[in-house]
Amino acid sequence: MRTSPIYDRINRTLSARKANSQFRSIPQYTEHEKSIDLSSNSYLSLHACNEIRREAAMLIENHHWGNLASRLVEEHSPLFCELEKEICNWKETETALLFNSGYAANLGIISAVCSKDTEVFCDRLNHASIYDGIILSGCKLNRYSHNDMSDLNKRLEQSVSKEKMIITDTVFSMDGDRAPLCDICELAKKHNAMVMVDEAHAAGIFGKQGNGMADEQGVAEFIDIKMGTLSKAVAGLGGFFAGSSLLKDYFVNHCRSLIYSTALPHSVLAFNLASIHYIRNNPKIGKKLLILSQRFRNSLKKIGCNTLNSTTQIIPFVTGNENEAIALSGFLRQYGIIAPAIRPPTVPRQSARLRFSVHLGFDEQQQDFVIDKLLQWKKQNG
Repeated sequence: MRTSPIYDRINRTLSARKANSQFRSIPQYTEHEKSIDLSSNSYLSLHACNEIRREAAMLIENHHWGNLASRLVEEHSPLFCELEKEICNWKETETALLFNSGYAANLGIISAVCSKDTEVFCDRLNHASIYDGIILSGCKLNRYSHNDMSDLNKRLEQSVSKEKMIITDTVFSMDGDRAPLCDICELAKKHNAMVMVDEAHAAGIFGKQGNGMADEQGVAEFIDIKMGTLSKAVAGLGGFFAGSSLLKDYFVNHCRSLIYSTALPHSVLAFNLASIHYIRNNPKIGKKLLILSQRFRNSLKKIGCNTLNSTTQIIPFVTGNENEAIALSGFLRQYGIIAPAIRPPTVPRQSARLRFSVHLGFDEQQQDFVIDKLLQWKKQNG
């Protein structure tokens, strides 16, 4: 390998990660058929739904088109418009716009809509893609304490910025708690701020048709930018904006992650569309998931597990110590239980954890088996 100060810095950085038990690696493929997989974001288990597969196959019509060009060069599939129409009907907005991923949506939307005159008030536990979009935009970042409306109000009152924007996840991906959207919208009105919400972990589960936490809390009409993903409960691929036609026109002209990316393939659009159809036609599946999640969370609490303030399908088990989280994850894997260890910098220091993603395939018998193994671990490790 060539020598360079850059390689020296890279080696030092990786060595430090390893020394602090924070080194990441891509896990090897595991046959999940007989495993209890608690790592999946397919919360409604729609990746295995035969009804969706059949409809997607019909929508494809034997046209297995791959990636051909950016959408701004030419649309190569009629399903783009059909899927965007379905999303705006689902989210009850004027229009919608597809992106290649939730990450690309956040990066493009925030970097396009925010400028050096914008001050963004951002929950400390928001997803990394939100922070990356803020950095790319060159705007002023103002981080408020997690879900702390008193702190947010104080920061808004002290701001002298010309433009203000509040951005929050609606369900937080590592803690599993919910944002107080009613309070956020009230503060936005008081301080003349725009509101953007990331519904990645809420879409498909909350709301009258699984259309998100904004609908669940009755504040959808007060939110300017609704962003979501098609790769979690929908079990497909892509991200989206839902909101006004004015903003869509602006994003088509200014979102670099949209303009300069090759568009999603036809088959992916077909699966996304079929999956949203299924969710809208089966509005009770989200509630079923939340009931299942509450049962598992109660069982974890009974054996002394710290689940923070989780009230959703995302349930952390905080160990605090990185090595303990890694060891526990490895112990469970011996019994066919896949539960990832989440460590800093993904979560704050001293808050390493296992992240349990409850899904509809995680039945009560499997829950009891996992609890039994956790009890076994706790007895062996004090």
